[in-house]
Amino acid sequence: NELIGWVAGLPFVNPKTGAELAWNIFRRDQVTDQMSFYSTFMLYNKDGRKKGDMEREFSMHLYNRYYVGRHTVPPIPEIPNKEKIRLKESIVITKPFDIKGFAMVRICYDPIDKPDNVYSYIPAIRRLRRLTGKDVTDPLLGCDACYDDFEVTRQKITSKMTFKIFGPKNFLVIKKYTSPPSPNLGYMKDNNWQVEWEVRPLLLSEWNINDPGGYAYKKRVIYVEKELPTADLYGGDCYDLKGRLWKTSSMIIHAKNKETFDADCWYGCQWLDYLSGHQTWHPMKPIFADPKATDKVFSIQTLI
Repeated sequence: NELIGWVAGLPFVNPKTGAELAWNIFRRDQVTDQMSFYSTFMLYNKDGRKKGDMEREFSMHLYNRYYVGRHTVPPIPEIPNKEKIRLKESIVITKPFDIKGFAMVRICYDPIDKPDNVYSYIPAIRRLRRLTGKDVTDPLLGCDACYDDFEVTRQKITSKMTFKIFGPKNFLVIKKYTSPPSPNLGYMKDNNWQVEWEVRPLLLSEWNINDPGGYAYKKRVIYVEKELPTADLYGGDCYDLKGRLWKTSSMIIHAKNKETFDADCWYGCQWLDYLSGHQTWHPMKPIFADPKATDKVFSIQTLI
């Protein structure tokens, strides 16, 4: 239930078991050691998808900072702390007016059976709320993603879980970019991605959660990069407690420039709820190695 001797990067460059691949996903770099991004959630119902009309839109600013496994931004390889913190992350809603100021802070601990601490501030009632493990699978402000679905999965590995590995299998996926695919259009035009496609071999990671009373999903199936030692995620399927396919997420990955960590890129997620036909589209604009991602921004008081 722990990694012995791990410092940074992927623990298993060539994963042979389901557990090894799951640990790669859990220890992968989201972007870099500390970063932030601006993003928009665009919500569509069944009719909206046909007509191209959004049901609702809200904007968010996210910060995160890794305390272990650091390899780019000093201090390397870790920020020493007695609490054994793995990651701190915070979000604040910037618009529209009716939910502006909603904020959330999550503190993720390195020991897998130590529960994360999650707090939210609800401006409508001016109250701070401490969330439980069940709350991180509640939909975020009416969209189709919960906190644990960010960037395909933010779910923490626990000792209850079991894992399987499948593949590699070939999938048609969106090509990675370190610069805009079209010099004239950039990354997007009228909320449409300007992309090329390619066939890539992916590994499939099945997570059986084995927590019927405490977690919303029975299992996840996650699509993972095979050829590059990055464990990038291309998407995932979530199954409800009866074993039915409930949600699918897809990830559009634009790789960072390895030399400069250039932030001139976009990436995004899309979530589809099969039961309701509702979907959420979530483009993001990152700021790599953001110097503002310090301990201050992981405080509700600062976010307010």
